[in-house]
Amino acid sequence: MAGSLELIKSETLSGSVANVSITDVFSNKYNVYKITMNDFSTASSTATETILRFINSSGSVISADYEYADIYMPADTGYSNIVSSAVSTTEIRYAMGTIDDSPQGASAVHYIFNPFSTSSYTFNTNQSVSFYSNPRFLGNKGIGVLKSTASITGFQILFEVSNANAGTISVYGVK
Repeated sequence: MAGSLELIKSETLSGSVANVSITDVFSNKYNVYKITMNDFSTASSTATETILRFINSSGSVISADYEYADIYMPADTGYSNIVSSAVSTTEIRYAMGTIDDSPQGASAVHYIFNPFSTSSYTFNTNQSVSFYSNPRFLGNKGIGVLKSTASITGFQILFEVSNANAGTISVYGVK
């Protein structure tokens, strides 16, 4: 994605958390945002998948009307196409691949398109790398959409099975 970046917010995890909500980062100032998620690991030795949900301008986490598609690329086996099918889901899965305890972990980059607009759906693209259990290296590339024209001002990352205890999330506006 070309263009210069303006840092809007950066947050580092402290302590064990089941989810992270980043609020008040999307506005009418930008149409495109870059989100980086670096050096995430879990609080236990149980690996966990990561989930993305958006937060509307009222501060509520949206848990319906998502669709996504991913290419799941583990280094030790063949790749898989993962699609939310024709039915809307409650989240965008594989937001950061799979995270595990340190020194294993994961990082991702997301681009979010038109989140603040009330005349367009909110779209995202993402790619991630992770290293977890057995050991397994995993690459992931995906797309997603929130099929709602709600004004989105933030997002939430959920850790499905285990809490996360390390990682940094930064949000940038793309000029």
